[in-house]
Amino acid sequence: MTSTLPFTFGIPLVGRAGTDDVARIEALLGLTLRSILAQTDPSLRVLVMSQDRPFALPNDPRVEFLEADWPAGEPDAANNDAGRKKHALGEAAMRAGEGHLMLVDADDWVPSDLVARARAEIGPEAIGGVMPAGEMIDYASGHIAPLPFPGAFERPFYALCGSSVVARLRPDDPDPLRRNPLLVLRDHNVWPEAAQAHGASVARLGCRGAYLVGTAQNHSECHGPYAAWRRDLVGALRTRGRPADAGFLARFGLDEDALRQAQGSWLDCR
Repeated sequence: MTSTLPFTFGIPLVGRAGTDDVARIEALLGLTLRSILAQTDPSLRVLVMSQDRPFALPNDPRVEFLEADWPAGEPDAANNDAGRKKHALGEAAMRAGEGHLMLVDADDWVPSDLVARARAEIGPEAIGGVMPAGEMIDYASGHIAPLPFPGAFERPFYALCGSSVVARLRPDDPDPLRRNPLLVLRDHNVWPEAAQAHGASVARLGCRGAYLVGTAQNHSECHGPYAAWRRDLVGALRTRGRPADAGFLARFGLDEDALRQAQGSWLDCR
């Protein structure tokens, strides 16, 4: 039975003081928002949190800006600023009552049937859903490859991309896991496995996600202990991937003109 619960997307956005390329941040956010708002089930809302109101916010009543009330700083290996924003977005979604919440990085894309599938496929006993499969897209070259990516990354899509989990929020439930599973199962890369260890079920959604890399703004490619490995993965994508076509982009509510307009000069992670 298809759910009619409210559906919220939460986007933590870096503050202007935390980036050296505000224009690119805005362009990437614009693509993400366009992708989200192209859902086949349009009943949704989007919460964008940052220290600064982005110029890319569309004139759409479903999109709301939440101001982060702490200073934006330089990105660090732990990505604490984004983590704090994700927590605040979860709290904001909980205040609206029971519903679904998907946290989306401000440079990833969402399949156009995500909301419809989540409502249909996340049953009343599940604590949420994950996307096991999807594509990795190199923003610079436009090349794509499936995830799992044979010979390069053979784990599921959710094990690499943070924009892969839909949580079901139950603010009045006494069980912390069922109240907000994102606070208990913090690591997206093992979300269904961790849920199973807690005796909970997670739906495996039938839609395929999109993980954007090679933007010079992707935190995991620039910071932390796996940054070099992530850059090697992008290199494999550029070598072995295939060009994205109009049909592929349309699955995420995008087209070649939108992508071309968003692309600008390139900065490599140092």
